[in-house]
Amino acid sequence: MPTVKPKKKVREGDTFQVVGVLRDAKTNEFLPFVNLAVLDSVDNEFVKGGVSNMDGVFEIYGVPQGAFVLRVSAIGYESYSLPFNVTNNTNLGTLRLNPGVTSLGEVTVSAERPLYAMEGEKLIYNVSEDPSIQTGTTEDALQNAPGVEVDVEGNITLRGVSSVEIWVNDKPSKLTEENLKTYLQTLPANAIARIETITNPSAKYATDAEAVINIVTSAHIKSNQFISFGVNGSNQPFVSPWVSYMWKKEKLSVNLFASGRYSNRLNTTDSWELKRENAATEGLYDSVWYKTTSQKEDNRSISGNVFMNIDYEIDSTSDISFDGGGFYNNNRNNGSRREVQTFYLQPVDSILAYSMGDTTVSQSGFGHFGADYTKKFDDKGHNLRIGLNGRFNRNASDYYNNRFYDVYTDFDENRYLLSNQKGYGINLDARYNRPYSEDGELSYGLRVDNQLDNSDYKRFYSKDGGITYDSIDVLRTYHFNGNETGVNGDVNWTHRWGGFTLSTGMGIGGDRIGYNYQSDMPFADDSTLYFFNVRPSIHLTYRTESMHNWKLNYSMRMSHPGEDQISTFRRYGDDSYSTGNPFGLKNAYTHNVEAGWQKFFERFGNIGLEAYGRWSTNEISRLTDAEYDDYLDRIVSYSMPYNMGTSWRYGTSLNMTYRPTGFFNVRLYANLYDYGYRMEYDRNGVHQIDQRDKWSWSVRVNAWAKLFNQLQVTASANYNSPTISLMSERKARYFLNMGMRSDFFNRRLSVFVNVQDIFNWGARIGSGSSNTNPYYLSDSTRKMLNSRYISAGFTLRFGKLELEQRAKEGDSETGDSLE
Repeated sequence: MPTVKPKKKVREGDTFQVVGVLRDAKTNEFLPFVNLAVLDSVDNEFVKGGVSNMDGVFEIYGVPQGAFVLRVSAIGYESYSLPFNVTNNTNLGTLRLNPGVTSLGEVTVSAERPLYAMEGEKLIYNVSEDPSIQTGTTEDALQNAPGVEVDVEGNITLRGVSSVEIWVNDKPSKLTEENLKTYLQTLPANAIARIETITNPSAKYATDAEAVINIVTSAHIKSNQFISFGVNGSNQPFVSPWVSYMWKKEKLSVNLFASGRYSNRLNTTDSWELKRENAATEGLYDSVWYKTTSQKEDNRSISGNVFMNIDYEIDSTSDISFDGGGFYNNNRNNGSRREVQTFYLQPVDSILAYSMGDTTVSQSGFGHFGADYTKKFDDKGHNLRIGLNGRFNRNASDYYNNRFYDVYTDFDENRYLLSNQKGYGINLDARYNRPYSEDGELSYGLRVDNQLDNSDYKRFYSKDGGITYDSIDVLRTYHFNGNETGVNGDVNWTHRWGGFTLSTGMGIGGDRIGYNYQSDMPFADDSTLYFFNVRPSIHLTYRTESMHNWKLNYSMRMSHPGEDQISTFRRYGDDSYSTGNPFGLKNAYTHNVEAGWQKFFERFGNIGLEAYGRWSTNEISRLTDAEYDDYLDRIVSYSMPYNMGTSWRYGTSLNMTYRPTGFFNVRLYANLYDYGYRMEYDRNGVHQIDQRDKWSWSVRVNAWAKLFNQLQVTASANYNSPTISLMSERKARYFLNMGMRSDFFNRRLSVFVNVQDIFNWGARIGSGSSNTNPYYLSDSTRKMLNSRYISAGFTLRFGKLELEQRAKEGDSETGDSLE
């Protein structure tokens, strides 16, 4: 029986401990891991929560004086409510729950969850439990997920790996790269329940990516309605208004969410490129060509998105949901550039210098719709889920470019590029889960996906100084049609022995890729390819009574090249081109192994350690080089994919949360790893071998505190050391942010102020990368001139505030919910 601290003299504002024991009313057995919630007796507003331990004992801290109701929820038991009063530390004694069937219409209550948790192959970041990120965007929330990094361009890596697939509510997002960046920058973090990072995906994910990030939006509520809206802005500048509405009655619920954003960013880039060839003396090189570039950009963007979700409960065993939405982005980029090219080893060295100006006006849109049907055959996990989802996207841009030479003025150019990309897709997902006992289940999945792409690229140049553009640039004009169909199936087996859980899976699939590049140039290409893949996986976890969590995972991923890596069609830029490998690329194989430990403490927080390794063969990556091009009649850079040979990445990571009180926490994530590769390829008929490895590390610290029961203060610091990839190196990146937030009028109004990049490192130091190919060296540094900025915003709320976190976009099969 738990003990309660001796009574003390009560002062206003004191909080107390509520304890007790849970038992089965028939067997008298202790009931472990049962959710409990302390609710206000007047309006049922959530106050505190807890979970019973292995001995059925629960201890709930921080309960103020007053009248409350203890609500207890356990699967297979009738719901239990107990009114009680708190004037001091309180012992509720032994509470006995009666076995019974829990219907979907009854109330289940979620207790407070740790910020980070381990669940099989997933490492979970509970965004809804993190007060320090609620005023940010989904992109900001991703920065706090263990191992995730988002650079200034919005590119996402997970533990240094860029091959990451983004899922939303347990389904692949299928967003294009730029559309995905817009989505993450406009969706508020307080619309997110949690972010799941899967660094070693099992067969059921049916993905070619090396890692998966699943963003689960906040779930729905039982009844009533709630509306909130707000405006965020900064002196960067950017401004982002948003509104959220939730309505539910009986079996029908509707979620609506809409937001907009205007932003303006100023960037500078300084870079150089150098082409070399072997000299007469072995091991030395002669310089052939050198180019320097200085560039400024002014980027302005207006975007908005809207989402809707409708849920309908057909009966107590089945429900159906419909979702739809999309976003629109209008972007204008004005740039100016100065380039100087030097050509060596000619009769005399020659210099070509010119200035460039360009304007790009682009519009992009993405829409999606879907329907999901779930049938539950019993309350033990026997169910079927079928989903049908469609999507479409359009990206159109007008690009004006001029080039003025210092000496050779006859070569002055005025160009116009018109691009129009369209994509359509539809996919069918089905998953059948069938428990064969209380300790095990089998899961069967099927996914059929089809994607159509239709793109036009038309480039014109002017003969009258940019007044009219009526002469077509045949080299850079083409039309593309793509058709990709994939069919993937998987079988997964899970069994539990006490604290052990073993999951094994096997996925098998096939892909058909058809493409057609239409062009008047001789390198037009048309082909259809077929690929087969298998994905075995095994995951073992162990959980002790004292909340130690252990895991050991292995998976093998087999991936095939994409059409842009295979096709010999050349996609030309101003002074470069990219193409596929005409000599054939092999399938790549990646083996992943992980071992981890996570420990949760009642008062301290949590600490976790992971060791991981990845070994890849035939890995496909692009190599950048330079050569004389017959069509451009000068030396240009080009990129081509190769099976680079072998690469490896092994390291260890630490994540820790220190939470001595409910009003202060510090989070630390650190990662140390070695990445290396050995590449063999032929260059100009000569066999080349390049091998390199480098140790890299990163550390991120976040702190949150609540002062005077009113003011919340946050701080975050991040450092990423230089890292390498195939013949390239990325420079170090770091920042320090701080912010404050306060709530007024019973949380009807919230106001926040944040300062990003306090020391303005993004403008003074910037970020960049360098190419280390001995025949083609390059280096670039990119700086955001308005990297340091102040942002502020407010939120107004109407409705029952305890329902706020559920009044967001969508729901998912695994989402948190108050049914």
